[in-house]
Amino acid sequence: MASYDGPYQGTEMFKSFTKTWHTKPYPEILPSRPELSASGKIVFITGGGSGIGKATAIAFAEAGARVIAIFGRRIERLQLAAEEISRANPKGTTTVVVESADVSQRHALEAAFTSAINKAGGGKIDIFVSNAGFLKPRAPLANYGEKETRESIEGNIIGSFNAIQAMVPLLAPKAKVLNISSGIAHINPLPGFWPYAAFKLAIVKMFDFLQVEHPDLSVFNVQPGVVATDINEISGIPGQDEVALPGCFHVWLVSPEAEFLKGKFVWVNWDVNELKAHSKEIEGSMLLKVVLNGVPM
Repeated sequence: MASYDGPYQGTEMFKSFTKTWHTKPYPEILPSRPELSASGKIVFITGGGSGIGKATAIAFAEAGARVIAIFGRRIERLQLAAEEISRANPKGTTTVVVESADVSQRHALEAAFTSAINKAGGGKIDIFVSNAGFLKPRAPLANYGEKETRESIEGNIIGSFNAIQAMVPLLAPKAKVLNISSGIAHINPLPGFWPYAAFKLAIVKMFDFLQVEHPDLSVFNVQPGVVATDINEISGIPGQDEVALPGCFHVWLVSPEAEFLKGKFVWVNWDVNELKAHSKEIEGSMLLKVVLNGVPM
């Protein structure tokens, strides 16, 4: 095994952990691979009605998940997404459950999770994807509105906090948990994006604590690419990656092949073969952790 000597140039904007940088799905992460089968699994996805959440649900349907429950605020969008997700399962064996819920409303979210479990015929959540997020138009820190800040806290930090506390009692032993984060949590500051960056970083730490306090779980923080979603339209940053890339990568990430990435922060653009080639180095080090550079505490 060659020693790791990166990072490498990924795009003009970003460095990369791997030499190869992907913008669309490739054979190793396709849900049709038998090694990535989600057969028999119950998958919960917040923010599952559109964008990356819907793409992730479609990929898990392609991988044969038994139940996929999607949660969001707009029931009409969820219902349309459910039809598309159902069609994605090649054998028609995936049950899609739809629940309207705002992650910032704790009791409504708990009720939605309980209802989804009942509709699934009972069981425990095998895979939980925390994807719901909230972005306000960019503005400088010095004159950013208090009202907008509080709304961002509710939609991001409180939403993730509620999702964690509502789902933990419902998780299967050794369940997989994905926090769909953003590279903005650790890249150099982009003017105008301070609340999204700060709150995404806080949420990464929240999921780091979840991993440490529940070592039987496998928790992953993920930068899902730069995809043309509703949030990206608000940000003004044009999409660079196909929406199917994060969907397929997430299916690979919860497979046994990616267990060495437990507790790490990964980008969906990175090549999985190169990641696996450095699995021992990654697993036993501070690589791919959000830490104070140069002081490995």
